Amino acid sequence: MRVRVYDPDRKGCFCAELYALFGSGIYEQCLVVQDGFLRCFPRVLPRPSDGHYETQVSFLDPELPADWIALPDAVPAFHGYPWVREDPAVLSRLLAGEAIPLAETSLAEHPVSSLLPGWNYVTTQDQADALLEQAEGFHDSVLAQLHYVSGSCLNPDGSLTVSDHIRQVTMEFHSQWCPPLELVFEAVKALNLRPGGTQSVSALWEATIRVRDAAIFFCDGSCEDEAAYPGTKIWAYSLRWRFLKPLTTSKEKEFKII
Repeated sequence: MRVRVYDPDRKGCFCAELYALFGSGIYEQCLVVQDGFLRCFPRVLPRPSDGHYETQVSFLDPELPADWIALPDAVPAFHGYPWVREDPAVLSRLLAGEAIPLAETSLAEHPVSSLLPGWNYVTTQDQADALLEQAEGFHDSVLAQLHYVSGSCLNPDGSLTVSDHIRQVTMEFHSQWCPPLELVFEAVKALNLRPGGTQSVSALWEATIRVRDAAIFFCDGSCEDEAAYPGTKIWAYSLRWRFLKPLTTSKEKEFKII
């Protein structure tokens, strides 16, 4: 399970795989690897200004891994991979705030990756630039469809689940320069959709993708001021993409896949 973590010591964020959760509520601790070191980060931090709490660890995937175990009565409560508990001495040091080299623990024998096969993930600006290059800069492409999933729903028993734990936006772009392109934004923070109107259509001249502080910004044009940009734009903590099968038409067209 991927997470975005704020490190108050470095005053910046990074993405990592989540190995386990210890405790619950405002005392919950998240076990991740940062630069080769195992560390526990609080899931929430108190705001000095008003005493409320703000998120320090944001989940990028909507569901916990299927092979996790749950031990709610353990001290502290535990949710995670079962092999995380194999070395109690290491866990005690981690929960005490120590950073331990992953290579010096048994956890190094269990590599973790929740990345989905067949997808390209954008975690650096170089990867964002590579996407723009393969999509020909989104030049003369069109936004064919957009779909948003919040996580809230009506259950079979008639009750409502009210939870924005998914927050996923899927965009599909069509172009004559490349095959149909699917973008999936996860842990979405904001979406501004501006459909084509009297003075515009859903065609793009270009697009902008920026990666900063383990977050993604995308918009359907050239952009210097993200807040003031008037078109379709999205902020999220994760982006993955892939080319779809070429559309079949009465006249076969050749698509370029780089």
